[in-house]
Amino acid sequence: MKTLNLLIFSFMFVLPLSAHAEHVGFQTDSLDQIEKQYSGEPFILVMWEINCFPCHEELETLGMLKKLHPDMNLVLVGTDNINKQEEIDVILSKHGLTEVDSWLFADPNIERLRYSIDPEWFGELPRNYFYDADSSRIGISGKLTEDILLEWLSM
Repeated sequence: MKTLNLLIFSFMFVLPLSAHAEHVGFQTDSLDQIEKQYSGEPFILVMWEINCFPCHEELETLGMLKKLHPDMNLVLVGTDNINKQEEIDVILSKHGLTEVDSWLFADPNIERLRYSIDPEWFGELPRNYFYDADSSRIGISGKLTEDILLEWLSM
């Protein structure tokens, strides 16, 4: 019985630490991969970073909506370098977003990566792209509200 209690007690501390997102390195061709993966399905591409306070507020809203709409396709792209995975894991875990697709900039030339996403995007955050099932997209800078997200989900 002691062994069983010790095993259960050990899992209580191990399981929360193992819940983390799997991050993929974002390169100049990564948007093509994402668009192919979600071809024919609506999805939201969310650009964010660790030091962006409005991004954290947006992630909180997205985490709540993802719980209510688990089939919502959501792709997060952190504009922080991929070497910040541990810090990003903590943030995504806090907001319940460890199970969504997560990419992190993996090229030191940030301008090239931003341009590969959108030549008209100059790095302002948060930045979001709403994709329809026909792969057309609309880019929006600034923090998304729950109302905007719910309106998109109802389309």
